[in-house]
Amino acid sequence: MEAIRKPKVLIVDDTPENIQVLMETLKDQYTIVAAINGDKALKLALTKPLPDLILLDIMMPEMDGYEVCRRLKSEESTQNIPVIFVTAKSEVEDETLGFELGAVDYITKPFSIPVIKARVKAHLDLKRLRDLEVTQRAKLESVLTKLNNELGEAADYVRSILPEPVREGPLMADWRFIPSAALGGDALGYHWLDEDSFAIYLLDVCGHGVGAALHSVSVLNVLRSGNLPDTDFRSPEQVLAGLNKVFPMECHRDMFFTIWYGVYNRKSRLLAYSSGGHPAALLIDQVSGEMPGVLELCTENLIIGLGPTDFKVDQVEINPGARLCIFSDGVYEIMDENGAYWGFDGLKDYLRESAAIEKPTLDNLWQHVQRVSFSENLEDDFSVLEIRIF
Repeated sequence: MEAIRKPKVLIVDDTPENIQVLMETLKDQYTIVAAINGDKALKLALTKPLPDLILLDIMMPEMDGYEVCRRLKSEESTQNIPVIFVTAKSEVEDETLGFELGAVDYITKPFSIPVIKARVKAHLDLKRLRDLEVTQRAKLESVLTKLNNELGEAADYVRSILPEPVREGPLMADWRFIPSAALGGDALGYHWLDEDSFAIYLLDVCGHGVGAALHSVSVLNVLRSGNLPDTDFRSPEQVLAGLNKVFPMECHRDMFFTIWYGVYNRKSRLLAYSSGGHPAALLIDQVSGEMPGVLELCTENLIIGLGPTDFKVDQVEINPGARLCIFSDGVYEIMDENGAYWGFDGLKDYLRESAAIEKPTLDNLWQHVQRVSFSENLEDDFSVLEIRIF
């Protein structure tokens, strides 16, 4: 019913003859209500359905049109109703005052019927468009609020499936995951495969947002559950081959991912690892009184999802007290304030130097990256995993 009702026009004039002329001019297209003084006008202006437009005489006894307009514009429910002053005044000062009070137009007496019709129609059309904009904005804000809430819930879920830090035992593990958007494309994890074998992994799906996050969660859940056919999760090359078979790009909206996957055996102290298009992990070996050595751990394998391929594996012996850092490229692919590229070598030097002068933490690294980039919000996900092996 609201959608088909005629626009409502309130006419305010202390001269009945003027009201009669305006009513005869507008009654065929609009619903007309009228008032002969300011008090009555204010009451009718608050009567629902509210007027869509008000034609307001200026020269009235007791309460003139200026005061009526002031009160209309001070009331939240009526402040957006367009007011057209109807007056015999034509001085610039009078028009300026009217516009300052919030009027949208002037119609001068004696009336021109075509002018009245044109002005009323024009301002009602503008009001209809403004009302539509307000309605659409409210709908959009409601949708955005719902979407942000859902994104927040999704982000909470992603964080909930990341592992708890390991604070004691033959090794310690910790991580930092700071997505560049509400949902990122990175994921990481670690867990014991058996009493001697500890799996470590970090992956980076192309892109950001919901699609990348869903893909990364799917891969992460496969790794956490050990659900890959004919795969020994203690063999990194088999894990990458299994993931490559299960997550081909053509079946997953052309999304691919990089991954670093390693397995540390605490009896042999050997770390077997394989990387698919992923940045090298850094093994920092602290020797008392010397600058720490930093070894890059990387294998030349393709990204996951491109198609059938063989995956290489390598291994390294881990000395007591070593520190293993695995990260996504968002940790080091940043520019400083001068436009200089920090890069992988910058990260490598920072980790070596910080290990030599202090007990480094992931918080130290995050703070340093923020200082280098002069920003708290990076363009890519900041994901880093640290394993300390004793």
